[in-house]
Amino acid sequence: MSDVTPEPNTEQITVWRNLLDAFAQLSSAWDTAAEVQEQAAEDQGPGTTRMPAELVTAFFNAGTRGAEALTGVANVLADQPDVQAEAVADAQRRAHGAWQEARKAFSGDAESQSES
Repeated sequence: MSDVTPEPNTEQITVWRNLLDAFAQLSSAWDTAAEVQEQAAEDQGPGTTRMPAELVTAFFNAGTRGAEALTGVANVLADQPDVQAEAVADAQRRAHGAWQEARKAFSGDAESQSES
């Protein structure tokens, strides 16, 4: 078996660039949300209001999927030659697991509240 890894093709590079663009969009959206919160009057920003349960569920699900994507990236980085990223990959796997547990706990709470 050869230690030489083939160069990525155009399609593979496009996939990685699209993923980087998506992370940049997420970062920008988060920066905008933080700025809106910072500029809002006390107790008036979006971070101080109660979200509808459907939106909370959507954020838990999106956070879990985002953590899954970051875990995949961390795993790929850990497998790259000359990259010592296994600690990052392990930390991201734990974060992904925590998101999954939080989502399950919330789903359980939401279900029990709807039964009341």
